[in-house]
Formats: sequence, structure tokens, C-alpha cells
Amino acid sequence: MAQGKGNDPQDPELDRALADLLAQTRNEPIPPRLRELADRLAQALEASQMRQKGEPPRGGQD
Repeated sequence: MAQGKGNDPQDPELDRALADLLAQTRNEPIPPRLRELADRLAQALEASQMRQKGEPPRGGQD
């Protein structure tokens, strides 16, 4: 049986939802901490997708 949609590194629905979340955090007056958490979520998901593809992660955490 295949993995759930949310675990698929090529899941367009997840990508759209994340893009919508990030766009909304930039357009709405929300606390900076929530904006930071949304950005961290995006980075973590991207790093996870890169690991699943066997690619080195982009950037670094200094």
C-alpha cells in the first residue's frame, strides 16, 4: 500500500497548502513568532523532501 498523501515528497496538495500558508503569513498582521514558525515548517519540509530524494540539504543552520 502506498504512503499517505502527506508523506509523498512530490505531493502537489502539500506544496499548494504550504505556499498558501506562507503567502498568508506575509499578507496578514500575525505575530512574528507565527511567521517564524511557518518559515521553519517550510524549511523542514523542504529538507525532508531533499533527504528523501537523496540530495544534500540547501543552505545551513549556523
